[in-house]
Amino acid sequence: MNIAGLVGALCPVFFVLILGFLAGKRNSFDADQAAGLSKLAVSFALPASLFVGMTHIPKELLLQQGALVLALILSHAGLFLLAWVCLRLAKALSSTAAIIYALMLSTSATPVFGLAVLEPLLGGTSAGAVGLVALAINLTVPPAVILLEMDAASKGQQDASSSTKQNPILTGLGAGLKSPLLWAPMLGVAIVLAGFHLPKVVASCFELIGSTTSGVAVFAVGLVLAAHPISLSRAVFIGTLGRITLQSAVLFALIHLLHVVSPFARETLVCCSFPLATVVVLFAARYKSTEAESASMLLFSTLALAVTVPVMLWLSR
Repeated sequence: MNIAGLVGALCPVFFVLILGFLAGKRNSFDADQAAGLSKLAVSFALPASLFVGMTHIPKELLLQQGALVLALILSHAGLFLLAWVCLRLAKALSSTAAIIYALMLSTSATPVFGLAVLEPLLGGTSAGAVGLVALAINLTVPPAVILLEMDAASKGQQDASSSTKQNPILTGLGAGLKSPLLWAPMLGVAIVLAGFHLPKVVASCFELIGSTTSGVAVFAVGLVLAAHPISLSRAVFIGTLGRITLQSAVLFALIHLLHVVSPFARETLVCCSFPLATVVVLFAARYKSTEAESASMLLFSTLALAVTVPVMLWLSR
């Protein structure tokens, strides 16, 4: 393993993260501005980057990824449903907390950290791997939204007028289908399968906005961390450990069971050990459950990048 390369990849990530954290502590950005930065990264810059990245994958190589896509869906959406069923049996957890913890175990911050960490280490296949993982994550979020909306409605936590106008199932499906993180990689895949080559000038347009992804996204995570208190409870420790180990172990087992042979397999294993998805913290705040715990797990699982990335690279070599 190239230690210098690893340090070179992680140092800029932590530098920008600390910069965002300090900016948040100094109140350099208010809540609306922080939300705007997150929206810029997740709704505009990252989808553009993933779209272009997927169009660069050769058609023959993309057609060979069926087994890996199945493994990713099972290790994301399948793991979410299984974890939710198991956590519902825990009497110490509320139904909302069980959904949020299940989502935390089954989704990662790959859209935030993936390109920033993997591209300097593993090169050109990183964008394709991040695109496939982002696709699996965005197939997992809609069921979580549906369950959260149904749970909130059953407890009377929603505004009466909105609960009568909106169907929670349609709300969840709509949130997933409207996400650019879902359709941008799929559009890139469709272009490759159709045999269409994206003109250089068009690719350059998307690459210009896509190049801002890593810096803006990591900075926005720093702002999120600065806005929440830190908790050192047993739930935070167990949750952090589960986030950085469980999904990678599940995907590792599925890759062997399904006999997956793919140049993207190594990158996806590393992605599954990344910190919990920032959307988990946003859901915790929106549904008033485990807010401090989810923010603390985001902090500690982010710090764990210094350990998880080299360990997963070594295990998956």
